[in-house]
Amino acid sequence: MCAVNSYLTLSFGIMEEGPAIAALFFFAMFVRSAKKITTSEMVIVATMGSAGGSLGFISNFFAAQAMIAAKTGATPYTIWDMTIFATVTSIIGLISVILLRQILIIKDAELPEDERLPWVGAKAVKGMIDPLLEHSAGSLQPRYLVVFLSVAILYVIFNSSGVGWFPEVGMITLGGLSAYSAGIAFSPFVWGGAYLMGFRTCVGFLVGGIALLIMAPYLPRPAAPHTYVWPGVMFLTTAGLTALAVNWRVIGSAIASLFDVKGGHDDDPIMSKRTMLAFTVGGVLLTTGFMYFNFKLGLTIIVTMMVVGGLLLNLIATRVAAQTYFNPARVMGILLMGINALVGASNVNQSLTGAGFVAGSGAQGGNLTNDMAYGFWYRVKSSWQFWTQTSTVLGCALVAAVAFSLINANFVLSLDAEGGLAAPVAKIWAIMGLLFDPESAINLPPFAVESMWIGGIAGVVWALLESRSKIRRFLPSSIGFGLALILPVFYDFGFFAGGVMMFYVLGRYLKVKEVSLNTLAIACIVGEGIGGILQAGLKIVGLLPNG
Repeated sequence: MCAVNSYLTLSFGIMEEGPAIAALFFFAMFVRSAKKITTSEMVIVATMGSAGGSLGFISNFFAAQAMIAAKTGATPYTIWDMTIFATVTSIIGLISVILLRQILIIKDAELPEDERLPWVGAKAVKGMIDPLLEHSAGSLQPRYLVVFLSVAILYVIFNSSGVGWFPEVGMITLGGLSAYSAGIAFSPFVWGGAYLMGFRTCVGFLVGGIALLIMAPYLPRPAAPHTYVWPGVMFLTTAGLTALAVNWRVIGSAIASLFDVKGGHDDDPIMSKRTMLAFTVGGVLLTTGFMYFNFKLGLTIIVTMMVVGGLLLNLIATRVAAQTYFNPARVMGILLMGINALVGASNVNQSLTGAGFVAGSGAQGGNLTNDMAYGFWYRVKSSWQFWTQTSTVLGCALVAAVAFSLINANFVLSLDAEGGLAAPVAKIWAIMGLLFDPESAINLPPFAVESMWIGGIAGVVWALLESRSKIRRFLPSSIGFGLALILPVFYDFGFFAGGVMMFYVLGRYLKVKEVSLNTLAIACIVGEGIGGILQAGLKIVGLLPNG
């Protein structure tokens, strides 16, 4: 999950659902075994999948740091640096889970049912586990998974960036649109991701792609309009911040809950108070030591990141995600970068560590708390989930570091290049980091400032309209639209085509069952990630041409 997510988040800015995927793979492997699969086993495996998915997201920080290093001449992180950073930030995220579970799950369960958090993501995982266990005897899902996964992996290895047998994109030549990279991507992830993101997001990609085509003739690189990232970066930033502001009651409740952590009977504590104290003190000291000596950060910045990023922003982000399914990690990274700059970060790399801290601690803490929610519903011991995920941190951190190094060696990751991986989240963080640093002397292209103002205002207005339920269902998703401005047009149209195929052709017209569509989507997503990693490995050993 970790390596796959690293590749996917740098390719599309989106990650797959680790818990649901891990649960489905486990089910497919053991459904025919003599021993019946238990609910507890599915929950623990889903939690481990979440752990791998969590640390895949930190590749965005590694990529942003590499982009800035290439632009400023700074020293990029080594595999050792990346492994340490991912490990210690994850530990802070795990520490936060102890408090988040008490506030958002245990105390929440004692509220009247209509006042409880909906836990949209946790319910989605439960919605995957329940039908699998209910129909395990005659399920065809394992066979579907193997077939679709194999096809997706082989396609990625044998497409035009690998062996060269199959095209990656079908260009749209009508009216000369192919000159502006208009086309439809055949990427498995595009088709599978479209289903999991929902059709409204797919429409957002379509509208964003059309917007890029309209702008393309007036941009410095008409053939690659997505490389003019300025309006898209600011649109996503302001839309995300506005979504947080609109949910001010949720944020206020989250902050208020910090001062009322007593109460809430917990008959299944994660650990004893003595163990909790030792784990917390040890984790804080370990993180402080490595951040101070290895990454040369001041104590003020370190403490600020642990308190604001590791606790406050984690609490806000997790609660917002529980209520809205909107994960504000991208925006939280920008907020902590700005806070770092305010408390004394002396250069862009020190500011950027704020985004990395959110990627490590926030993803780990938020995802595990979400896992704890469905574990609580299934009455699985919280200590099993917590220590299982904790045991994966070091291994996943190393995999994340190696996977990023492999990707960075075989794909272009740059703020300026036309080709290579899109890496939209990494570009957002890198650009905002440079803007926060008065000494970076970033050279903006023509009309960049004005386009950021336009994109920023559009993001605010869009998010405000999206917050109204009566309007939202008629409005394309802001996340889809914003990402579309940073991804190549053929990916934008590919997401829309994938949505039409999955929701309407297969789902509505051919009456394919939802559980089978989920299996197909997951196979496409995981197949893209595994195929991309295998393709890079084959290039390194010389079995495929590099480039």
